[in-house]
This record gives sequence, structure tokens and C-alpha cells, in this order.
Amino acid sequence: MAQSKSPTPGNRPASRRDARFEAALALHQEGQLEAARKRYRQILRKEPAHAHALHLLGLLDFQQGDHAAAITRIAQAIALNPRNPAFHSNLANAQQQLGRLEEALGGYDQAIALKPDYAEALYNRGNALQALGRHEEAAASHERALALAPADPDTHCGYGVSLQALGQYQRALEHFDRALALNPASAVACCHRGNVLRDLGRMEEALASFSSALALEPNLVEARCNRGHVSQELGQYEDALADYQRAIVLDGGGSSARYGFLRGSLLHVRMSLCDWEGLETAIAELEESVLGGEFCTPCFPLLTMSDSPRVQRAAAETWAAARIPPRPEPDWSGAAAPGDRIRLGYYSADFHQHATSHLMAQLFEVHDRERFELIAFSFGPQHRDSMRERLESAFDRFLDVSALGDREVAQMSRDIGIDIAVDLKGYTRDQRPDIFAWHAAPVQVNYLGYPGTLGCPHIDYLIADRVLITPETRPFFSENVVYLPDSYQANDARRYLPECAPARSEQGLPENGFVFACFNNSFKFTPWVFNAWMDILRQVEGSVLWLLVEHPLARANLCREAAARGVDPARLVFAGRVDPAAHLARQTCADLFLDTLPYNAHTTASDALWAGLPVVSCRGESFAGRVAASLLEAVGLPELVAESPRAYVALAVTLAGDPERLRALRTTLESRRQSAPLFDAPRLARHLEQAFATMHERRLAGRPAEDIAIEC
Repeated sequence: MAQSKSPTPGNRPASRRDARFEAALALHQEGQLEAARKRYRQILRKEPAHAHALHLLGLLDFQQGDHAAAITRIAQAIALNPRNPAFHSNLANAQQQLGRLEEALGGYDQAIALKPDYAEALYNRGNALQALGRHEEAAASHERALALAPADPDTHCGYGVSLQALGQYQRALEHFDRALALNPASAVACCHRGNVLRDLGRMEEALASFSSALALEPNLVEARCNRGHVSQELGQYEDALADYQRAIVLDGGGSSARYGFLRGSLLHVRMSLCDWEGLETAIAELEESVLGGEFCTPCFPLLTMSDSPRVQRAAAETWAAARIPPRPEPDWSGAAAPGDRIRLGYYSADFHQHATSHLMAQLFEVHDRERFELIAFSFGPQHRDSMRERLESAFDRFLDVSALGDREVAQMSRDIGIDIAVDLKGYTRDQRPDIFAWHAAPVQVNYLGYPGTLGCPHIDYLIADRVLITPETRPFFSENVVYLPDSYQANDARRYLPECAPARSEQGLPENGFVFACFNNSFKFTPWVFNAWMDILRQVEGSVLWLLVEHPLARANLCREAAARGVDPARLVFAGRVDPAAHLARQTCADLFLDTLPYNAHTTASDALWAGLPVVSCRGESFAGRVAASLLEAVGLPELVAESPRAYVALAVTLAGDPERLRALRTTLESRRQSAPLFDAPRLARHLEQAFATMHERRLAGRPAEDIAIEC
């Protein structure tokens, strides 16, 4: 949000000038605040109804951080002189500082009614509207202020922030650039510019802009925090770690409502680097903070640290309450009638070469077009790749809404007549949850992108299965649950199928010896998982562990951890990222995939199973920790799911010593590619369509949403 302008003493009208007041005002304007306070009090002792002295004494309270006292004194001044616009504006400033935003809006409106060309009040009113999430109104207020003060850099920044919130990123960037042209030393403008460049996907430029802000103002928490986010997204984890650590110190230990989530972000970066010193204690403390209602972590990183559905729901509800303001629900009386095709809207930033699209592509293609109309709402980067072309052909309509704000996307959805809106992002990167807070459709669904509850009242359903959500964990999901009869996960049986294995030597693997593999991201590695892996390597002579880890420090940390557990670091083989076809092909060089917990392999597990590589998993408690079990059930191999860490190690060691059983597992996987429910997109489509039809029928009948169980 843009920074509000601080009140200034200003001048008293000529009709009320006197020497004592002029002397006090001069001290105030010179910054001699205590001397000015003393003079104002002397004036008020002799003239208690001196409105201007009361007002300026209130401003002193404001400037010294005592906003409650400022409100009391300025309100007294208004009672004595209700037609002074500055009094109303500065009262509103103090109210805004205390979070009393609706009251502040009333004060700004009073000031503007008395002085229509009051640019400062219009600007601060826009900031109050921003804080309330009323971004269209904020933009209008800032635009009026800018018309009155076109050379004011702060007003350009305020208008830019409003435009950015509306998704008008290019226009926002123009105003941030204008602000910097007017005031090149504005760290705040540099920071806002970095924010919008990040939204535009121009990460390197965003990084440079945040660095410029910090060169001007090293203690600017927002710039420090957001530079950390960009560094993390660019894989520059050491830089992200340093910025997060500094931001937490500047924020008083990461305790504020605005930046408290940095604790979870910092731990997530440490896990990406496989830096585990004190990690278990830090995670336990984070879980305790979450359950205490603290805003201490984003939701997605928590899934990689905590296996508790209770903790995950608490974090989601706290995040939703802090970040997604409640919006009025529209009147749905004019929506589709029975007999019409049901309009399904799928919303994502990932309609290109991305894990979600790799899973979903065939599902989109096989939906029943006689019963359903499919509309894609794409708000991600405009990648022109083969997957994007395939997906554009799969939908009845493919809409690029990346330039629209959340409310505009929701309104477009309602204008089109979307019956069911399916959020494929949840709380993952490039999320747009406010689209659904604005009610894109009368029925809204959380599916696939985020493996857990969203904890917000405007999402009606979550697509899952009975492996993922048990009767014991059902209370920890705010949505109504749709239980599919097989795995919840979509898969594409039309994707590349490896024809032959590349040579092991090409992958840096030994020609002989057993190859365990895990192609999960390094932030899914935990100390207990690594303990289990090292235990397995110690028991299986000559074996190696093949890991997808690119960052040099993460590799070095893993080698050090292996040595500390009595395993030669040379038995760790590190892979880099390759294109999807090459990734599927190289998996045939491995003998057994070892899963992680509390966040399982998801798309990665499906890739391995599709390539014919058996997966050993350990069943967790949370949704994210049971996905691999769901996949293995749906491919007919539930025996590869261990129920404890000890059983996980024992199962992996047993399979490594039984080559005939491993060959049988591979043969089973190969034979089930075309028959197992896991890879049967038309079957999943029928089940999802039955669920969607049930949701739609309930809504048309005026019945509330409830759990839905789909039978085979």
C-alpha cells in the first residue's frame, strides 16, 4: 500500500493570528516539538477554546506516535470549529493509523466536502480505500488527487499501487517511473516499481529495483522482504536468506501482522538449501505460533514442514483472514437454468509447460461437450509453447485475463455465466484468490494446484479422495469435500512414453549397483527423510542416491549431512533439470523411487509411475503427505505404501535385495499404463462431471453445499 502523507502544522487563518500562537507554530515548523508543545499548552490554559492550538497539539501527538491522543485533541478542535477541512483530514489520518478505516473515510469525505480541491485528503483517502481492498474507489480517489497535484511523486505512487491492485500493471509501472522522475531519491517508489515488475514477470529488473530502494533506504522492510521473494523465485537462495533474516530483525523479530509470515518463508529457503541446523525446533515453534493464531507463515511452505492437518487449516484461515477481504456475494437468480450446458471455468496461471498442465491436458480434452462448456481464464505469463497451443485447442473459449484485476475477472466470469469456477492455483505461486472472493461463480471449487484446505468461506468444494482425507482429518478442511472413487489426481495418458533408457553413464550414474532416486524439490527433504535414506544406503551395499538438486550450497550441505551419518558423499549423485521428455526417459535408469514426507511426490510420483519406476512412500496425516499413497492405490500397488519410517526403510531395503520382485513391479506398471484408474483421464472426467452436475443441481434447487461421494 502507498504511504500516507503525514500531517503538517500548516498556517492559522489570518483572522486568528496572535504573537503567542505564531511563536508556537514557528517552533513546531522548525521541528522543536517539545518547545512547541509547551507553548500550545500555555495558550490552552489561558484560552481552552483555542481550536487551532488544540489541533496542532493533536498533530504533535500524531508525530510522536500517540494516535489515540491525537484523535481526542483533534476531535475537540473539530467540535469548536467544524468547518476547518484540515481538522477533519488530520483526524482521519490518525484514525487510519489505528486501523479505524471506515471512520477515516468519513473524515476525508468531510474534508473534501469543505475543500473539493484538497489533494492531500484525496490522496490519503485513496490509501484508506486501498487498505479496505476497495481498489477501484482507491484508484478514482488517487486519480482526482493527481489531477490536482500532477507533480507530486507520492500521488503517482499511490495511483500506481491502486492500478497494480487492479491488475493494470503496465499503467502502474508508468506512474512509478513518473514518481522516480520527479523524485529519484524515493526508495518507496523504487520498491513499488520492483513490486509491479515482479507481477509482470520481469524478475531481474524487479531485483535491480529493490536493490536501488535499499541503496537509498537500507532499512526499508518491504523492499528487503520483496527482494528476498524475488531472489527465492530466481533460485538465489543465499541472497533470499540474507534478506529474510535482515527483514525479520528490522520488523522486530517478524512479529508484525504485515511481515510476520517471513518466519515461514525463511524456513522454506533454508529447506531449499538443505540447511537443517535447529530446523525441527524452529518448525515446532512455528506450528505453535500458527495454532496461537499468529500470521507467521505463508500456507504453501507450511505444507513442506508440518504433517498436521489441524495446523494447516489454522494457517490457511489466518492467511485468508489477513489477505482476502470478504466481498459481497452477487444475486445469482439470473444464472443458468436446468437443461443448459454447465459452464465450467478453469482458472490458472499455469496454462503452459507446467506440472499442472501436464496432468490436466487430457482431462480438458475429454470433457463431455454436450453437457459442459469449458472456459479457461489464464492470468499467467504468455508462454507460446506446445502445451499452450494444445490447451488453447482443448477449451471452448480460452481467455487471457492477465491484464485484468481480480474484481474484473470475477465480473467477466459472471457476465459469461460461469456456473462452476475451478481454482487450479490455491495458495501457490501466482495465486489470485481474490478472484474467488469476488465470487466468479455461484459454485467455486479448489482442485489440484494446492494440496490442502484454503480456509476461506467463499470456496464451496475441495476435490479429493478417501485416501487423502479420512474421517479423522475431515474436520480440518473448511470446504465441502468431493470424494472421488479413485485418486483425485488427473493424468495425461497421451504424454511422452520412454522407448529406451539412456545410458547410466550419461547421467553420471555407476553402470552397476542399485540406484535409488528422488526427483522431488529439495525443500521437501527433511532431516528424518534423509536419515532414512542414509540408513537405506548403509544397508544396501554399492547403492547410490540420485537427487534433483542444482544449487551448489544445497549439494554441499547434503554431502556434509551424508558424511555426518557415515555415508560416503560420493554415493550421492546430483541431477539437473531437463525437458519433460528427457526427464521421463532418464527415470528408467533408476531402480526405485524414494518418496518424501510430510510433502510427498505428486506430479513427480506420477511421472515415475508412468515411466515404470516403482515408488516407495510413507503415508502421512496431511493431504500433501498422502498423495503418493493415493496414486499407488489407483495404480494397484498399495503394498508400496509404508505406515511408518521404520517400515519405509525396511520396504526399500527388501525391494533392493529382491530383483525378481522389482522386475515384477515394473512389469505391472507397464501393463497398467492403459488400464489403471490413475492414468484413465476419461474415467476421471466422468467422475468429476458427476460431481460438477451434483453441485450444480444442488445450487439450482436452493440447497446448501455438502460433502459428495462419487461411486464407481
